[in-house]
Amino acid sequence: MAGVILVFGTFGTAIIILKEKSINIAKTALVQPVLAADIYPEFVCPCCGQPLDPNNICCGSAQERIDYINSLVVKPGMTKDEIILTYVKKYGLNSFKDKDQAETFKNKIAESAPQERPIVALSPASFNLGEVSQKKGEVSTTFTVKNNGQKDLVIDKLETSCGCTTASIVFNGQEGPRFGMPGHGLNEDIKDWQVVIPPAGEAKLNVYYDPKVHLDFRGYAIREISIFSNDPVNFEERVKVELNQVD
Repeated sequence: MAGVILVFGTFGTAIIILKEKSINIAKTALVQPVLAADIYPEFVCPCCGQPLDPNNICCGSAQERIDYINSLVVKPGMTKDEIILTYVKKYGLNSFKDKDQAETFKNKIAESAPQERPIVALSPASFNLGEVSQKKGEVSTTFTVKNNGQKDLVIDKLETSCGCTTASIVFNGQEGPRFGMPGHGLNEDIKDWQVVIPPAGEAKLNVYYDPKVHLDFRGYAIREISIFSNDPVNFEERVKVELNQVD
């Protein structure tokens, strides 16, 4: 700011002199907007595993994610970290290109998480289906989903890593819709599905594997299933199934 000094000259005429003061440039600098082009490479397409690129869109899932980033960067006042957090809460930490970055980001979230919160717990972490015969068709297994927190746990999305694998939640004796790999159309039109598990409550996660989806495949495979919830730290938890597909 400029200070003002009054100096009285001849005949009492007041002469105004401005006294300059240094300006803190850092405080007056404009906040730089976040560019979508800086966000795209942080994440990968769930189908091909390649970084998101608006000039090389491989599928509908990639287009959806690019459009979502575009919608976030135009929101006023959002920082890059806030945009990334909003994105991963929708699409999961597994969508990061750099898995070390995903773990770092998760640790940052955990530091600020409230003690009274829903806490999702899945068991077991993995299950081996053994030999799965293509002739015999679909097989399944069940995982346990518990709420170890102090608030209601709201599960609102399931995803799998391959079209051959689907999953559903069984709560209070009722099985919900099956969901599969994003972009493959299985119940993706259901937008308001959710299951609410109270503190100390539990549900079942049914996982189905259909060997006929990949007719020419033989051998060892791992498939992952992701559960998305309002747990502020583990908002995407995963389990996996292993198998050996045979004739």
